[in-house]
Amino acid sequence: MDRWERLTQLIGKDGFERLRQSRVLVAGLGGVGSFCAEALVRCGVGTVGALDADLSEPSNINRQLFALTDTLGEQKAVSFEKRAKQINPDVIIHPYPMFLNRETFESLDYSGYDIVADCIDSLVPKLNLILHCLKHDIPIVASTGAGFKLDPTMVQSGSIWETKHDPLAHRMRKKLRQWGFGHRDFPVVYSLETRPDTVSKSEIIGSMVTVTGTFGLTVAAVVLEKLLSKK
Repeated sequence: MDRWERLTQLIGKDGFERLRQSRVLVAGLGGVGSFCAEALVRCGVGTVGALDADLSEPSNINRQLFALTDTLGEQKAVSFEKRAKQINPDVIIHPYPMFLNRETFESLDYSGYDIVADCIDSLVPKLNLILHCLKHDIPIVASTGAGFKLDPTMVQSGSIWETKHDPLAHRMRKKLRQWGFGHRDFPVVYSLETRPDTVSKSEIIGSMVTVTGTFGLTVAAVVLEKLLSKK
């Protein structure tokens, strides 16, 4: 049986071929990004760039697909590439085991990708990536804050300017206005769930796979919809 039979029944052979020829850059392979990246591979996306310099550690195991007992201490981008090849031997993976900073930011050819999935959980590199994509008209879908959430049914997608109850999205909007990008729009995945302020002020960001995974799959769903509707 063809591994893509169930998928082509849903989106058709032309749709599958469109995904097979698509190139997506996933930035961040944590609780959100690992689910996003794997979903793209399982949906037949032909080329996936994987940007993350972190190594898997025990605290990742509760929510990250590539964090296993056997992969502890291994670079997440490397773990993803090996796992992706087990899912689809034909997929092309470009691992980028690096942090986004002033020295490394310009070394990536973002224009080589059809769309960027921003799953970074740190504000500065996230904003730098978003700003670069907006400046160069590169389509981007961004995840906001998935930490301190318990209810996956509250996760949804929409405009960056329409999010509610999300401190990270609020800071993103503030910076975008300061930088003169208040007129630009792009989709984000966020949660409407509110949590007590005493919880959100913790130094350790608590997170659960049912929510982070839902964030990642929703980011992937928005990316796939855009790829399939692209003319």
